[in-house]
Amino acid sequence: MEIRQFQTFKKVAELKSFSKAAEALYYGKSTVSEHIQSLEREVGSPLFDRLGKTISVTATGRELYRYVVELLNTYDMIRNISVDKIDVRGELNIGVSESLVIYRLNSALSQFKQGYPNVNLKLISDNCHKLRERLYAGELDLIITLEPQCNFEDLITHRISEEELVFISGKEFNIRSISRESKDELEKECFIFTERECSLRKFFQNYLYNMDISPTRTLEFSSIEAVKQCVVGNLGVSLLPRFCVEDLIEAKKVRVIEGSGDKVKFLTQVSHHKNKWISPLLSEFMKYIEIS
Repeated sequence: MEIRQFQTFKKVAELKSFSKAAEALYYGKSTVSEHIQSLEREVGSPLFDRLGKTISVTATGRELYRYVVELLNTYDMIRNISVDKIDVRGELNIGVSESLVIYRLNSALSQFKQGYPNVNLKLISDNCHKLRERLYAGELDLIITLEPQCNFEDLITHRISEEELVFISGKEFNIRSISRESKDELEKECFIFTERECSLRKFFQNYLYNMDISPTRTLEFSSIEAVKQCVVGNLGVSLLPRFCVEDLIEAKKVRVIEGSGDKVKFLTQVSHHKNKWISPLLSEFMKYIEIS
């Protein structure tokens, strides 16, 4: 039995897919099958039931999984033993919201790379929902998200900072507020949204729903930069974190529109699975992020 076989088994069990495990581990599918078959020969029993295109973990596989998690946690501890930052080696898989990478964490990430030059830091940018799925699946060690305060089962979440959101439009837009009083005028305008599963998109749509505003024209982009440029081009109204558009506001390329009631705020939060062993390396990374 080899460590890499246990790593493969754990990934297949969590993703419930040989092909997805192969992709996540950068292996060929044949290599994943070979690892699992080798373990099954050693154990003397099937670890997965293969039912057409779907698989499920057998009773033997579930028992083995508990031991494999403990073994790999111990293996991570051993790998992270070091007295000198320069000699620290390892890998961190971090999921992070796009806006945070560009506008908030760039400096902290750069400083971490300088302090730990031999660490392989993999950053995966996606919406909060998809990042959380990959965290549950064991593909990520940690996620850093910008969204409303959240508490999810089996996740430990720390709040880092509070961020204001602002409604913005191009300079030619004349409506002063996003409110019921402006409903008729607003429904004639185009609303520019981020992608469908994004927390910001969901919040924005819910906000408009509560104001009884039903957009008839919309644009949708996966990139915040694309949203910004469309607003500058007077194509519509959007909602974005203030830190993303501060430069445009100061340059008077966009207008800030008042909302209804108190200022809208999201939280920057760090989450990891409650069963995840926080290695010294991951702990150090979290320190860099929390002071950014």
